[in-house]
Amino acid sequence: MKKFLGMMLVLAMAVMFVVPAFAADTSDNNSAKSWFQQMFDFHKTQVDQAVKDGQLTEEQGKAYKEQFNQMYQFHQENGFVCPMGGPGYGMGYGRNMMNGYSY
Repeated sequence: MKKFLGMMLVLAMAVMFVVPAFAADTSDNNSAKSWFQQMFDFHKTQVDQAVKDGQLTEEQGKAYKEQFNQMYQFHQENGFVCPMGGPGYGMGYGRNMMNGYSY
């Protein structure tokens, strides 16, 4: 279980660095949508494998998948962009979480 959670943490951190690349160019929303779809499909297969290997229970696997579906639905409704707004938002320059304070 700890190994699985560690793997999910690493994947989440990787997403934090890759997603802003799509957020910078919203004109190509289809490629961002495709990337999000692939990411969520990958996460679901990882959960299926963890359930199969006994690292997660069926209930835990179902809960993870429901969360992934909610996250995907959120992105469908709000655009397939980084939640922080992409480069310049929360990255130490430009408007960020500190009410527009720039370094």
